[in-house]
Amino acid sequence: MPTNPSIMWVPKPLSRQHAASIFSDPGKISMFSSLLWHDYGHFLDEFIQALDTTRWTTAVTAGGGPTPFAYSAVRGGVIQGATGTTDNDATAIHLTQTFLDPADNPVLFIQWRSNAVTGLSFEIGLSDPKTDEALPGVTDVDTPATGNGVTDVACLHMDTDQTLTTVALVGDGTTGAAASQSDPEGAGSSYTPTASTWQTFIIGVRPNLTFAYVWDGDGFAGRFSVGNGPDSGVLVRPYALFRTRNTVTKTIDIRKIGCIWEQNG
Repeated sequence: MPTNPSIMWVPKPLSRQHAASIFSDPGKISMFSSLLWHDYGHFLDEFIQALDTTRWTTAVTAGGGPTPFAYSAVRGGVIQGATGTTDNDATAIHLTQTFLDPADNPVLFIQWRSNAVTGLSFEIGLSDPKTDEALPGVTDVDTPATGNGVTDVACLHMDTDQTLTTVALVGDGTTGAAASQSDPEGAGSSYTPTASTWQTFIIGVRPNLTFAYVWDGDGFAGRFSVGNGPDSGVLVRPYALFRTRNTVTKTIDIRKIGCIWEQNG
């Protein structure tokens, strides 16, 4: 073998097999998923230039009040949108193409912040396409239900107009009924984002199962899990939707969105 290291001298380079030859702990192997090109697909958009409109599609409620997401040259680079000042107006973004299969265990990573959380509704996750992309897929979080053309969804949802005003993880599939969890770790606690603070969501699905990890700034807010989610074979894509529930606009920054999935087909 040549002295200079090269992946060309490793059996099945950039694969789980390659990583397993170095690490025995699956947790350590998972840290390098985005490097294991043989077995995983991935993308990461850090929004450091004009929004790629071939990759991302924006949506706003009719009437011209909300501002669609677009690049903003704030510190570090973000895309920024605003809900506008009309009650129930919304701004949203979703991946243009729908190609993630729950059977491939896709994971969504997103960092975002809102300048205000009073009178705010948001929904972030993975779903099949909606009838109206400027409306949520979860139509009721108190008694979990989905609609708006969505059959399969895994999302973190908050709506201050509902009885439950804190964040809940909602999962629904073509199979089974919608399920939710509003107490991270099942410990009887709750989570509401802190205004003007970066929120980090990691949302993962397996067929009819949904999981999420949440950080509020640097503080770990908890782990959610529910016993339903998108069915195997129903293709989903990441999205994020924000709407005001009063007459005060909400300015939303998104710093990055990425996905990792297994390539099994």
